[in-house]
Amino acid sequence: MIGKQQWLALVRGNRWTLAKVSGRRKNLKIHQIFEFEGESAFQREEFDELDDAEIMPPVHNNPEQDWLDSTANLKKWLRKQRVPLKKVKYTLSCPGVITRMITLPKLTNKDLEKLLTEQVDQYFTLNISDYIVEYRILEKVQEEGQERLRVLLVAIPLNEWEKQWKRWDSIGVTPKLVDFSADCICRLYRYLSGWGEDKNQVPVADMAIVDLGKDRVELVLIEHGVFFLYSDMDISLGDFLEQGETGVLTEPAEKDELSELLETNELGNPNEPIKLFEEIEPIELVDHDETNVPDELEVRLLPVFNTLSEFLNFFASRHYGKSVDQIFITGECADYANLEALFEKNMGIQSRVGFPEDWRPKFTRKSRDFAEQWMKYGSLYGLAIRED
Repeated sequence: MIGKQQWLALVRGNRWTLAKVSGRRKNLKIHQIFEFEGESAFQREEFDELDDAEIMPPVHNNPEQDWLDSTANLKKWLRKQRVPLKKVKYTLSCPGVITRMITLPKLTNKDLEKLLTEQVDQYFTLNISDYIVEYRILEKVQEEGQERLRVLLVAIPLNEWEKQWKRWDSIGVTPKLVDFSADCICRLYRYLSGWGEDKNQVPVADMAIVDLGKDRVELVLIEHGVFFLYSDMDISLGDFLEQGETGVLTEPAEKDELSELLETNELGNPNEPIKLFEEIEPIELVDHDETNVPDELEVRLLPVFNTLSEFLNFFASRHYGKSVDQIFITGECADYANLEALFEKNMGIQSRVGFPEDWRPKFTRKSRDFAEQWMKYGSLYGLAIRED
């Protein structure tokens, strides 16, 4: 049961989003939301009540000192918000996470733990000693008359895991529950799409979810309500917030310059599309004629469109040419204008900001300032409906 109030935290490096929530499943209610922006937090209003001498600005030529100062600022911020740290549940989003879906014979919990502890390296092509591997049973299926387990493996880079635990230790926290942000997103969309307890709802069969962050994008594919594929990539969208109140640039870049960028895909330091299989051709982006010039947001999203195209081609190759039915967009930058139109234009698939069935949580009077940003916190909502 999750009717009582609970504290949740989404951790992205040194950026935290904290929420106090209550309610059960679709009746989720948001009581408070706090956001800590890492190195820039000392400039934000959250620190207005602290002495200047208490706040430590970053020293960019000394990463170790920056980390210490940022952690000290985080500790002071948490103290100011009066967060009961021992009660917080965490969902972690960090770069470099690798996932695998495997199917195993039915095993006892003890045998499954032993197999995925002693022989987990057989499911990865990388040096697994550089990762922390967690697993979760997604579903039980029947194959050739035998019950089997579909298991999700999540490999988190060891250096990222140790860095996060070092920060938790520095602020006096020993988390009792740490989830994986993409798994939280999958849990939320699975339930809202009709794969939960609502027998009268027709499920959305397959979907792609784009968690659009300021500096990173996470992509999740869901097949019939079950986690199918995940990846992340770096991106630069945060400065859009500094250029206009709506988060979208008010003036597009020059037409000739953008046309050249679209043709060459030279975006500074772009992330190369993930090559899942060499023989799979990526879905081509929509041709842009002179009457339909993209703005800078569309150009910055081109690496996302390319990578998502690769993912959808891979999905189609496993489903007799069928792609996903819908694309959903959540995350820090999900309130940018025209995202639905941009994704539909470039991907050719119905796209929506937010969640299935037009669901959104309720916001109390104390949290009403965040009500217009309801679409941003998908991973936190997914953590809230976790029942163990």
